[in-house]
Amino acid sequence: MDSGTKPNLLSNLPDCLLVLIISFLPFKQSVQTSVLAKRWKNLCRETTNLVFKESEFGLNQFVVDTEAKHSERRALFVSVMHQWISRFTGNTIETFELCLPEPVGFEEDIMSLIEFAATKQTKNLVINLSSSNSRQPPGALHIKLIYNQKNGLDITRLFSNLIYVRNLTICPFLLEMMIQDCDDPMKLHDPMKTRHLVIKTHMYPHEFGGITIFLNSCPELESLTFETYTTGPIVMSQRYWPLIHPKTFWLNNKTYECLERTLKAVKVINFCGIPNELHVLQYLIRTGRVMERLDLHAAKTLNNEQRRLVLTAAEEFQKIVERGSRHLRVTLHNA
Repeated sequence: MDSGTKPNLLSNLPDCLLVLIISFLPFKQSVQTSVLAKRWKNLCRETTNLVFKESEFGLNQFVVDTEAKHSERRALFVSVMHQWISRFTGNTIETFELCLPEPVGFEEDIMSLIEFAATKQTKNLVINLSSSNSRQPPGALHIKLIYNQKNGLDITRLFSNLIYVRNLTICPFLLEMMIQDCDDPMKLHDPMKTRHLVIKTHMYPHEFGGITIFLNSCPELESLTFETYTTGPIVMSQRYWPLIHPKTFWLNNKTYECLERTLKAVKVINFCGIPNELHVLQYLIRTGRVMERLDLHAAKTLNNEQRRLVLTAAEEFQKIVERGSRHLRVTLHNA
């Protein structure tokens, strides 16, 4: 083939194939294709992978800034998201990822973006409203959560848009929202159709209630992944959460439909072998009737003492006699 014809190879493809190719690119790169040629200007508007991360829009949340300036920059980011979805021309979305840490003041914007994702039959939905490097005490976050519930981040409305999402990723912020100002959170919504759930978590006691709500809400759940943050523990004051004891919380024998019928695979990413992790996993081992795999991926930043704890924890799991499933296999990775 003449080398002079090579630049036209992509141009000879139909738009549907070009959109498919663009959708395999990271979101920022897919947007950059709009400057390649006139024909490409709007093709990225049909990409099936939308990733909105505040950190990738030059709005670093850790940059020292005045409160007014920071709010202005965040408002700009939210405006960009709204402009994008208003011009989106596709019919379905493969992945929709929304990362806006601690969105105080933007609750209604969050709701409208999630509702947009629901209308496009999103297959993989990632909602991250937490800061992985947050060092604030839980009491401060509790105040923010109360504010959020009074100003638009309605849990019932939120869940009504998550019911049909097959692959869902949630954050600590949502785990805590589940148990705030609600008499019976288990009755917030209809059963969800989620098959694969990823929970980003600090494994704090005040997140446990949210974890059980999702176990109860996903009767068809097949795989559960805990992606734990490893930025270091915050000392938990009992004056903030006096009613939750990490060990006794998981000693109950209450089970859920997914544990009885469908949940076969559990994974922990950044496993450190800390007690709160062990309490959760021991409960799942004891009540998971059809579990086949428990994969523990040790955190890469462990020192020798921490690595020893991980190995000890994995050995203890192997010795647990009270298992809900005789087919369960426990595997430790990267240790």
